[in-house]
Amino acid sequence: MNETKNKGGRPRAEINLDQVRTLAGLSCTEPEIASVLGINYATWKRHKKQDPEIAEAVEQGKQSGNASLRRMQWKTAEEGNATMQIWLGKNRLGQSDKQQIEQHQIERLVITRDEGTETHSDAEAMGSSSESSKVSGIGSGSAVRKDLSRPH
Repeated sequence: MNETKNKGGRPRAEINLDQVRTLAGLSCTEPEIASVLGINYATWKRHKKQDPEIAEAVEQGKQSGNASLRRMQWKTAEEGNATMQIWLGKNRLGQSDKQQIEQHQIERLVITRDEGTETHSDAEAMGSSSESSKVSGIGSGSAVRKDLSRPH
């Protein structure tokens, strides 16, 4: 009469910790691990919360996978792969590509109007007469204007 009562529902899912370590070592996400184990992700989360060995197996697998990847990267670099050597240098040694940027100051362009003794019409005073304008600055006015950015 000391029989345990069946509470109903499905039997508790069995989680193979070695398989969890292997999958985590391959960088599988936890929903992927749950899928491979044949359980719902909500069930996976519940089991992981209740059993600290599951979370530990996931962490061990991730660390093992990271070490394996690092070992392969190192081997690739030792075999002469320049891209991997540069990547490792940047990430492990703090190396970076140096970009030298040169900036040149452009002399300010000043446009003045000749003030002649003639009387100019309003249209000419507004700039329609190109004969009475002169440009001071470096080079010809057209060369300087090409270097300047113009708002559109």
